Order: sequence, then C-alpha cells, then structure tokens
Amino acid sequence: MGLLIDYEIEGYGETNSFYIPDERILASQIDSRRSRSWMPKEFVYKSGIDFKWDQYREDVAFQKKVANAFVKKFDLFRKQGRGLYIYSNTKGSGKTMLACCIANEVLKGHDIPIKFISMAEYIENVRSKGEGAKTKIDAILDAVLLIVDDIGATTEDLAWISNAIFRLVNRRHENLLPTIYTSNVPIEKLKCDERVKSRIYEDVIPIMMPEISVRKKKADDSRKEFLKQIMQEE
Repeated sequence: MGLLIDYEIEGYGETNSFYIPDERILASQIDSRRSRSWMPKEFVYKSGIDFKWDQYREDVAFQKKVANAFVKKFDLFRKQGRGLYIYSNTKGSGKTMLACCIANEVLKGHDIPIKFISMAEYIENVRSKGEGAKTKIDAILDAVLLIVDDIGATTEDLAWISNAIFRLVNRRHENLLPTIYTSNVPIEKLKCDERVKSRIYEDVIPIMMPEISVRKKKADDSRKEFLKQIMQEE
C-alpha cells in the first residue's frame, strides 16, 4: 500500500501525482502541508475529534454527516469539484474551526496542497500587486483544496473587488477544485456579483450551523474558571 503524492514546488506549481509505496511518509507530509496551509494557528492542528458537535445541544446529525462524507468520500467530491458552504448568522458559531478540522482530516488520507485565506486578506493581496502577493494568489487559485473564510464580508462595492472575487470563484469552478466557504449569510444573500453566487451555488453542499456562539460560551466558561481559581486563592 502507498500514497499518491502531489508536490508543490515554489515558482513552478503542483507536480503530477506519483506513487510512493510507503504509508509511513504520511505523518511528515501532513505536517508539511499544515505548515504551508496558512490556517490560523489556533486551528492548524485541530482534527475531527476536536470538534464537539454536542456543544450545540440540538440536532446536528445532517451537518455532521455531510462533514464526515466530505472527508471519507473526498475523491468523489474532488472529481466533481464539489465543496462545502458552511454558514450561520452568528459570529463564533464554529464555522472556521469546522472548515479547518475537515481539511486536516482530508490531509490524513490525501497528500495535496491545502490553503486557507480570509476574503479580506485575499482582497488585500490583490490590492497590493506585489510579487509576493502574486505568488500567494496563484497558490490560492490553484490549491487542490481551498478554505475561503468569511466570504461576503467585504463591504466595498468596487468593480475591481467584484472582478477579483469572481476570478477566484470562477477559477475554482472551471478547474473542478473543491472549495470550503464560510460565511455569515446564506448564498442567496451574499453581497456579490450574481455570477459569483451562481458558481458557488453550483459547486457546494450548504451546511447551516446552529445560531449559537461557541466562542462566547467558551469565553464565559473560561472566565468562570478563572474567577473560581482566584477566589480560592484568597
């Protein structure tokens, strides 16, 4: 048994897949991919076991099943260029963490380039027009699996921004590259070009997260624990 490896070479891009007949290489490949994914530090080593579905205290069977299917049947998702659209109106509901957990689980079975970018950072890279920014944008456009965090958050209604977002979404669409989007709004309410919404709608399975702020709950629990400790020390 072995692995199909896709190497990413700076200044060149992704190589063709080739077979390495040794499963033990997987751990080092995972760490290498993670270190170059640009995921937030708090999520870069998170995996499926770290995502606590029971924290929502409501039925999330569908959401969990789709997330697991994306990992287990990634080859099929990849073949169709089909990704996920994880959304909820509530900030801190776990959307970004779930996206990163899913991507890290995919890495356990597929040695592929994975990238993470927030929409705001993507726009800033397009705006800068520097060589470093261009290299980063190329890596984003062509990553086998991409997480686009907080799409729809850009409020500037400028033609060049609209074109930049369309270029990203359309490039992924045309090349059958699966993308995991996170957003605070459903696809139809995105403040984007209609072409963008149409491409995303075609390419994703929507996952609506519960309207519960996991981040706030964790902050409240942490604060209570801290207060408990300092009160006991007096």
